Amino acid sequence: MMSINFLKINGHIAEEVIKLAVGTNQDHLIATNAEWLTQANFNNDSIDFAIYHSGQPAGLISLIDPRIRAIPDDHFQPDHLYVWRLMIDHAFQGKGIGNKAVNFAKNYAQLVGLSGVSLTTMDNEQGNAKPLYLANGFTPTGRRLDDEIELIFSHD
Repeated sequence: MMSINFLKINGHIAEEVIKLAVGTNQDHLIATNAEWLTQANFNNDSIDFAIYHSGQPAGLISLIDPRIRAIPDDHFQPDHLYVWRLMIDHAFQGKGIGNKAVNFAKNYAQLVGLSGVSLTTMDNEQGNAKPLYLANGFTPTGRRLDDEIELIFSHD
């Protein structure tokens, strides 16, 4: 049975996940983990988790609760948790970990009293994650933000 855990990133965990990488056909879709973790360190709005598969680092997810932002931003749905970034290491893709990460975000949103989850993805690029999100109940909002499609999932 697959054991998936989400651990809030600290200095020790950062060392373990910094070397993870998506496949070479996906490099253009997301920042390197070194860039990501540096940006997250200076982004007071994000909550960042390492994803572990059976004790091995397998990915990262960063979430933003729009209610805690100091300055309101139209980029965020006001009552939905925002998935800022999600990556699964190339060696762990195709094992259902992306689905578990999306469900983690949905559960986290519910836990903190938000109506659902929103995100953007580079739908015009090869290797994008739009199929993953659609399979997990996300629907397009009709907005494009920074040339990415916005998708939303609302708890019923």
